Amino acid sequence: MILIIGGSYQGKLAFARDRFGLSNSDIQLCDENTEAIDFGKRCIAYADRFALNRVRAGEEPADAFRAHLDELRDGIVIATDVSCGVVPVDPVLRAWREACGRMNNLLASRADEVWRLFCGIPQRIK
Repeated sequence: MILIIGGSYQGKLAFARDRFGLSNSDIQLCDENTEAIDFGKRCIAYADRFALNRVRAGEEPADAFRAHLDELRDGIVIATDVSCGVVPVDPVLRAWREACGRMNNLLASRADEVWRLFCGIPQRIK
């Protein structure tokens, strides 16, 4: 598995498209309404947004990935790093931030490669 992380608007998806030759049909774009992930897709983009949906439903986002680690073996997961900056006052958003940390830790620990993008510049950190 390949994990790509970085802040908002840092070029994560564009990097994944270029580096790994992804087409639109290879990618599941997650948003705050995404309740389930299609692990048959080559790339799961914006897993952090899926995580927000799961936290609002009272579930642990990492569990959804943990149950499908074998299917992710050759996949790519893109997640926005929400760990920096001001800790949210809203309890749900604070729980989401913490859940994203747990999810990203799980994914990074199982990933063969971890990339971080900052200002559009990719850096391989694992």
